[in-house]
Amino acid sequence: MIRRLLLLSAGCMAALALSLPAPAPAAPGWLTYKGAWFDIKHPQGFVVRESLPSATSTRGYDSVFFTSPDGLVEFYVYSPQWSGEPTDILPNPLMEVVTDRKEQRGKDRTVLFLTLKAKDGSYWRSLADTRTVHNTRTVFGIKYLNMAGYEKYRPDYLRFKQSLRQYAD
Repeated sequence: MIRRLLLLSAGCMAALALSLPAPAPAAPGWLTYKGAWFDIKHPQGFVVRESLPSATSTRGYDSVFFTSPDGLVEFYVYSPQWSGEPTDILPNPLMEVVTDRKEQRGKDRTVLFLTLKAKDGSYWRSLADTRTVHNTRTVFGIKYLNMAGYEKYRPDYLRFKQSLRQYAD
């Protein structure tokens, strides 16, 4: 009887495990950065530059830059506990011009997409700024020197964005 219950229990656990989404496999050569209210995976070899200290925690950061070893791209994430202002990534009208601006409004969120170009032609930046009705905000960005660098790192940037895990309090 006990053996039958154990087998039944094991079968239920296996069925439960099959019904749950599998965790994303760790990509070889990727590391996890832990911010104040999030963690995110980035390619090994990228230089991490912490930027805005957390507005709601005594430890950790709300925003971080990740620069590729060859300097062709820089990834960015801003993911505070709640909403806030990513002052370290705002467009600089003295040095940049907005070349594209799109806004997508949904039931629960608004996403602003911006593309900026340095006035001297030295780089481009693309930003995706998401605000929700729940007073949360997440900003992703990529800065690139040229399209070849963007294309080289585009798959890594997409994986980077998909790996964000926001913590709840």
